[in-house]
Amino acid sequence: MYAILTDDRDLARAGVGDRSYYFTEYVDGRRQEPLEGAVSSVACWGDTATVRDEPERAAVDADGTRAAPDVEGHHWGTVCPTDPDYREGLLERLGGIEGDVRLTTLGFPGPGFCRCERCDRRFGRSGFDERDAWRADVLTAFVAEVASRVDGDLTATLYPDPYPGNLRARAGIEPEALATHVDGFLVPLCDPGYGTSYWVESLARGFARRLEGLEVSLSIQLSGAEIDPERLAGVTRRVERHADEIVYGTYPDDAATVREAIERLREEKATPA
Repeated sequence: MYAILTDDRDLARAGVGDRSYYFTEYVDGRRQEPLEGAVSSVACWGDTATVRDEPERAAVDADGTRAAPDVEGHHWGTVCPTDPDYREGLLERLGGIEGDVRLTTLGFPGPGFCRCERCDRRFGRSGFDERDAWRADVLTAFVAEVASRVDGDLTATLYPDPYPGNLRARAGIEPEALATHVDGFLVPLCDPGYGTSYWVESLARGFARRLEGLEVSLSIQLSGAEIDPERLAGVTRRVERHADEIVYGTYPDDAATVREAIERLREEKATPA
C-alpha cells in the first residue's frame, strides 16, 4: 500500500496513493483542523512554541539544559512527558479526532532526559530501579490512554534505530510494550535525493525483524523531495518487501514525482512476470 504525508489539504484529497496522512499538530506548535478521511499526524511532546513561551515546561537533562531547538542535537522544543496539564490537553485533543491517528515525537528527547524535579520525584517514588524502565512505563501508559480515546487505528512513530535496547535507552520507547496498544508503527527513513539507499533497506529489514511476531503493521516513510520518479521507485522497491505500507513525505511541488513513482510500481505489479 502506498500513502502520502502532507500538510496541504488539497494534496491530501488528490488521491495520490491509497490514503493520506495529514499534519494536524506540528513540532513548531502550529495546529490545524483534522481532515476527514485522512490519518491525523499529531506531534506529542514536540512543541517549540510552548517551550519558547513557557520554558519551564521543557524536558531538561541533569545539567539543566532544556530540550530546545537552539541546543545541539535538538531540532525542536520538547515538553516534559510528565507535565500533567500538557498531557491532559494533548489527550483531550487526541480524543476529539475522528478516525485514524499517527503519533510523532512520542518519546523523551534523548538518553539524559528528563531530569526535572517532577521526573526525579516520580522516578524516586515509582519502585523502578532503572530510570530507562521508568521512562518506558511513563510512555507506555500514555499510549495506552491515547488508545482508549482514539476511535480509529493508532500508529506510533519510531526513531529509525531497530537495534534491541536502543529505542528504550534513547527515548524510553519499547515497541514490544506499545504493540499491545497500537495498530502499527511508522519509521521515517527520509533523505532528499537518496544519493545512497543501502542504509534504507538495512534499517527497513532491521525493523521488520524487530517487530516480527507482533500483531502490528510496519510503515516506512520516504521523502519525495529532490528526486526523479524512477529513483524514488527504485528506493521503494528495495524497502517495500519489508513493510506493509510506504508513506511518501510530499509537498505540492513533489506530488507529480510521487504520483508517477506509485504508478510505475503499480504497473509493474500488474504486469505478469
